Amino acid sequence: STRGWTPSDARCWARLLLAEICCAEMLCVLLGSLRPSHAPSRACPPAASLVLSDEGDWLAASKPAGITVHEGSDSLLAALRADGYGELLPVHRLDRDTSGVLLLAKRPEAAAALQAALAETAVKQYRGVLVGVPPARRGRWAGALSNRAEGRRNPRGVAAERVSAETAYDLVSDNGFLASADLTLAVGGRTHQIRRHAASAGSPIFGDRRYGNPRRNAQLQERYGFDGMALHASLLRLVVDGVAFEFEAPLPASWSALGALDGS
Repeated sequence: STRGWTPSDARCWARLLLAEICCAEMLCVLLGSLRPSHAPSRACPPAASLVLSDEGDWLAASKPAGITVHEGSDSLLAALRADGYGELLPVHRLDRDTSGVLLLAKRPEAAAALQAALAETAVKQYRGVLVGVPPARRGRWAGALSNRAEGRRNPRGVAAERVSAETAYDLVSDNGFLASADLTLAVGGRTHQIRRHAASAGSPIFGDRRYGNPRRNAQLQERYGFDGMALHASLLRLVVDGVAFEFEAPLPASWSALGALDGS
């Protein structure tokens, strides 16, 4: 009831009502800002800038980060096809957010030869930025892993499904909190092997949305202005039909935001 109210009481009530309306409007704004957002796909550069070497029946390409290998009109295969390379067969994989060397065959026979060479002779080296500096400048992560993608809570996967896997690391530089490292698949080639080993060791890859800490990722990406995951397939050596090949993909230009951690 409003019986017995004074003008002072009415003014007080009006101020409270206005405050509630403002709070409600602010809550709507905040809730709107918390809706999940999806980063748009990045346009794939011209094919001429992507091909590292054309070996006749197959080629080595430098895949940009942020695009898939074969899904969508902005994929790596779509860019190469538009430049006249026809139908290509990727013979191994790189995650969407991973950049670097990728081999593609022009014929099924070449794909089979490349897959055999990768299994028997390949040396795959990556450059990655780790969140957290490992205690030793050089070493191996030897934890067994399941052969499928897992999650942040248990990156190694179900114990009964784990098989042997080793990743060698060699630190290039660090700033006391982040470290740039050369990472080599020493044993195995499990799904997300480097990312899962790094996370299990307490030094996840910078920007890794699956295995890293979401809050820390957001803070670091804001601090450095680097949007994405800092993992790059930098070097691939293998022997195909008795001939030794070595392919090296330069670091993406966006890594310059990481300063000395980009290895420059």
